[in-house]
Amino acid sequence: PYKKANAGRKLEGQQDAVELDGSYSVKFSQCVDVRTKNEDLFSDELIAYAQSGSVVSSKSFVLFHVCQGDNCYYESDDDLYIVDLGTYLANVATYHADKRQNFCEACERFQDTCVVEEEEVEEEEAVEGEEAAEEDGAEGEAEEGEDEPEEEGEEEREGEEAEGQEEDEPDRKLKTASRRAANYIDCDQCFAYDCYADDEADGDVDDGAQQQQNMEELERQVSEWIANLGECQESGSQDANGNSLYIGVMCDSYGDGVELAVFLDEECSMYTSEYSFNSVYNPDYDANEINYVTYAENYIKIAFEETMSCLEVEYDDPNEEQDENAAEEEEERYEMNEYCEGLLNDEAMDFNNCEAENGNEEEEEAQDDQYAWYTFDIEDADDIGEVCQVVYQMQGEYYHAYDESSSGTWYSRNSNGQIITVSAQNNQGNKSPGLSGGAIAGIVVLIVGVIGAAGFVLTKKNKAATTTAEYQGGQLS
Repeated sequence: PYKKANAGRKLEGQQDAVELDGSYSVKFSQCVDVRTKNEDLFSDELIAYAQSGSVVSSKSFVLFHVCQGDNCYYESDDDLYIVDLGTYLANVATYHADKRQNFCEACERFQDTCVVEEEEVEEEEAVEGEEAAEEDGAEGEAEEGEDEPEEEGEEEREGEEAEGQEEDEPDRKLKTASRRAANYIDCDQCFAYDCYADDEADGDVDDGAQQQQNMEELERQVSEWIANLGECQESGSQDANGNSLYIGVMCDSYGDGVELAVFLDEECSMYTSEYSFNSVYNPDYDANEINYVTYAENYIKIAFEETMSCLEVEYDDPNEEQDENAAEEEEERYEMNEYCEGLLNDEAMDFNNCEAENGNEEEEEAQDDQYAWYTFDIEDADDIGEVCQVVYQMQGEYYHAYDESSSGTWYSRNSNGQIITVSAQNNQGNKSPGLSGGAIAGIVVLIVGVIGAAGFVLTKKNKAATTTAEYQGGQLS
């Protein structure tokens, strides 16, 4: 984490592009599905379900803003880029999953700055107690002689004493004040994240330190699980014919978020609406005893709600004088972090350079009336250049394959149909399952390997009556 990256990069498809660096941020805009050509849909086993829409061959892509500043306040259609959903998830969601550990690594480098030794704290408390007792005594004497005029110079002496007390304030408070004006580590956040839980004077590891180690290991595993989810995973469940079912991610029904879905192939290219993720996900698969979804849910959702900074954060050492070569130091501050570097790789393109070309030739070809129901947007969804052109040609009329009436949804929406964000749920005291991104302080993590599966629930909308064929492979073994 916090690995050095190239200072900047230009995206594929950019002409005379501005070089991107750590001064930029990434913000989700829209999720889009493209229907892909897949001959497997015409197999005897699947053709009826493909015709009814129960099985769809598609791939999801994300449109996102790359804008300067830390909140993308001035986002516009001119700064849109496109990348496949798996790449977006593997970088942006893991950024949030790794946030605490990355920050704690920086805290460890400045432990001497943030950690006040217990002896110093006790000494300060003792001095404060003595001063308080002296003040109480002085107040008593003042009350006895309150009618006597105040001696000349007494007020001046009190002012000098107060000034002396300010000079004797602990170093930590001085450093805290200086942090507000400089790029110093936020010691308060270090303690809020419990970064020093395993710091023991005698070198022993206590229960708190064990919990800290367990938390770090769990966060590492959750981050890895999120990245793997974007690449497609076996669910550990099969249909009645013994065929493996796979789990992955795809755009939600409205394109404003992401859903966990079930697929029929190992590339997660054939989505089936006859399963919900919750019905096939097996936390015990491969001897895992942790329901990773419970902990990954918020990180995944936040990736589509909050802005991600591309800055490779570097903190100043408060014990060292500032480098006189400020210009060079300022340039180093704008290095791009590994998450944006991974997102803005060769697979990402400037969406505004994806000029629409001729329509899909394959789709325009004459077809037998028997297969008139079959349409697709693109033959090769692995070519980001072709995908970009196809999506650009849609002119905002985007397609979304996910059927939440059948497969369920993990989102709650307000009366206007907008997703209720993780931060809004936390503010309302209705926290979603899992570790809340950027708000982990105070959680208690059980020892890894003993954590039970928590309840992750997909809610289903009422499914309308249909006369289309039902998928018969839906019995779990």
